[in-house]
Amino acid sequence: MTTTFKKQLPLFLGNCCLQTYMQYENEGDFTIPKGFSLLKSFKANAIGFKEWFGFIIESKKSVIIAFRGTDSNPDWIVDAEVAQMSFPYTKDENEVHEGFCSIYESCREEILDTVDQIPLKKTIYVTGHSLGAALATLCAYDISKHGFNVSLYNYASPRVGDAKFAKDVHQSLHECFRFVNVYDIVPLLPPESIYSPLTDQTYSYHHIKDAYTFGIQTDSLAGNHSIYTYLKGVKDF
Repeated sequence: MTTTFKKQLPLFLGNCCLQTYMQYENEGDFTIPKGFSLLKSFKANAIGFKEWFGFIIESKKSVIIAFRGTDSNPDWIVDAEVAQMSFPYTKDENEVHEGFCSIYESCREEILDTVDQIPLKKTIYVTGHSLGAALATLCAYDISKHGFNVSLYNYASPRVGDAKFAKDVHQSLHECFRFVNVYDIVPLLPPESIYSPLTDQTYSYHHIKDAYTFGIQTDSLAGNHSIYTYLKGVKDF
């Protein structure tokens, strides 16, 4: 697995994450990067609310799947669903965040129907910020099992699953990069061990790998977590 990166790529993919927020705010409209064409815009279901959640774009050599982060009240509710479920699309028997998985499940078929039309020789980059980084992690792991060369670039990701899931993701992908602002609280969530009174169970959460970190302190927790802060942090590497 590659452990180094050229700064232009995470900056470019971070800007793709920014466009997922533009897509949500502009009811589906966003700017497609030069040299790419749109394969698919997709919505996902957050506790019954269908929302714009990302897109798939293609160039001559690569495909990018980008996911949006938390930007609505239903999204925040899903983030708080800390119970775990078995990830249903592999035989690896690992446990993942039930709320994140429920959103991914609602758009998975649409994404895979599009991915199945992509030549295997193309590299697929999966990216996301915040909640979108969690969805990107699930998606990258899922499609890596379909024979694709998959690279994951996520920003401000919360923990997504248990230790076995984290290990399996890392081993399944061609590249795996996680970017974290040390002043951002979202990557600290869910805690490594958390008790759910709803299920009377304690769940274990782990990050997929060590992070590439930077430190930018703004005047608010939201500012520390913002995609704009992450773009600045990556640019300053």
